[in-house]
Amino acid sequence: MKKIKFEEKKFSYKDAKPGKINVKAFKEAVYLLLEADDWLYKKAPNHYLNENEAKEFCKIIIKSINKLNEVLEEFGYKVEKKKEMEKSALYIVTNKKLFRKLKSLGYRVVSTDGYLDINDYKGRVPENALKGLEKKINIVKENIKKQIQKIKPSKIYVVVADEEDLKVYKKAKELYNAEKVDIDDFE
Repeated sequence: MKKIKFEEKKFSYKDAKPGKINVKAFKEAVYLLLEADDWLYKKAPNHYLNENEAKEFCKIIIKSINKLNEVLEEFGYKVEKKKEMEKSALYIVTNKKLFRKLKSLGYRVVSTDGYLDINDYKGRVPENALKGLEKKINIVKENIKKQIQKIKPSKIYVVVADEEDLKVYKKAKELYNAEKVDIDDFE
C-alpha cells in the first residue's frame, strides 16, 4: 500500500499572513468536495468502493487538496508545489481535445488520434480496416519524427489518462524513449 507522507510541521491558523482569498481555487475545492460527497449517497450504507471507484474518489479528493493548497499559499503557508511541466518537451497525446488544450497552454504537442502499433487495433476493428489504419499509424509516426527533428525537445512524454493511453506510451517508449506523465499533472 502506498503511503502519502505529509510534512512533519503542523499548520496553525496562527501562522496565517495577510493575503487575498484565491476565490477561484477555493470554489473549485468546494465543488470537488461536493462531488466527493455524492459518493456517500451513491455507496450508502456500507460506503465500499471497488478499485475503479476508489481511484475516481481519491482523484477528486487529491484535486481538492491541491486547490486548497493554492488557497493556503496566498496566506503564507508553504505547501508542496505541483510538478512543473516542461515547455521545452514534446508531449504525445491520443486525442484532439487534449491536443487543443495543451497547445493553447503553450506546450509542444502532437496527437496520435489512436494507437502507434497496428497490433493494438487487432480484434477491435474489422480486418479490412487494418490496412488503412496501418497507413495512418505510419503517417503519425513520421509526423512525430519530424517534430522531434524540428524542435529537438528536451524530453518526450506521453500524456496518460487511461489504460488505452498506456499502450501508446509503451510503443512510444520503445520508439522514442518517451516517458509517461499523468493527465492530472496538467490540471
